[in-house]
Amino acid sequence: MQPFASPSLGNDASYMKTTIIKERLQSALIGILFIAVFLPFGLNHFGWMRWVLLVGLGVIIAFSVLVSEYVVEKVFRMPNDISRGSQYIIRRNIRFESINILLGTTLMCLFLDAFANNEVVDNHFGWQTLGSVIAIDCFTTIVIHVYWRSVYKKRYLIRQLEEAQLLNGMLQERQRKETRQQPQQQSEVTADNDDIITISGATKESLDVRPSQVVYATSEGNYVRVHYYNNDSIGSMSIRTSMKKVSELLCRHSYFMQCHRAFIVNLRHVEKVESRNSGIALIMQDCSDTVLVSKQYTAEVKERIKNPTSDIRS
Repeated sequence: MQPFASPSLGNDASYMKTTIIKERLQSALIGILFIAVFLPFGLNHFGWMRWVLLVGLGVIIAFSVLVSEYVVEKVFRMPNDISRGSQYIIRRNIRFESINILLGTTLMCLFLDAFANNEVVDNHFGWQTLGSVIAIDCFTTIVIHVYWRSVYKKRYLIRQLEEAQLLNGMLQERQRKETRQQPQQQSEVTADNDDIITISGATKESLDVRPSQVVYATSEGNYVRVHYYNNDSIGSMSIRTSMKKVSELLCRHSYFMQCHRAFIVNLRHVEKVESRNSGIALIMQDCSDTVLVSKQYTAEVKERIKNPTSDIRS
């Protein structure tokens, strides 16, 4: 009985080890509280002795999760390291659960056989007792997983919101600096190979535009709609072409990147980062349009906003 792998914010090994031990013990506490509420194994027939039996079961559950954690980390050499990816964490959890259920079930059956029998209750070791223990183990594990999923989702959303606020603060500061340095921007844009490019496709429609004027491009079936600065306003044009071809034209410039299978964005025109359950989205300057960011690009988008290759915006 154990939580999902802890998404610890710290990289310190001792901090992570302390965190996972605390969470294992929390899981054990949830397990014993579940047993205390529902009193399986006929514990309600033991009077005040039920509390002694509950303490014993609690010790077994805590011992089982700690030993299982030790075996997974030391014997199987699988530390609790979320940086190794979700597949690694899944394999680690499967091994942990297998060891924990086997060890916990065995010890609980032996404990019930030795101490939880009277003229009314028969918990002697057998298939019935074994089945009851396994059922309680499995059901309690589900309860614990639901609890930790809720806890981690809340933590994730809080971190997402905090990081979005940090990125927005950086964007606002950058925009203030650019407003004061407007004359210098023009010369630097010219130096950044901002020659006019032609975005064309299978029909006669084409768009001649400077890369710095493009705000973002989005896929619309067999067309790509390009949103760009047209004098002092933002216009758009649909061109029958592919995102791959548009990406080849735009993403050669350091301030463009594909952030979603359907979006290419000019990071210089991002006004705000919006936190969402699925990750983040970008609110674009002067139009308030929303550009989606898929999970596979989220980390790169955040990093490039924090550390842009160029701090100017046309």
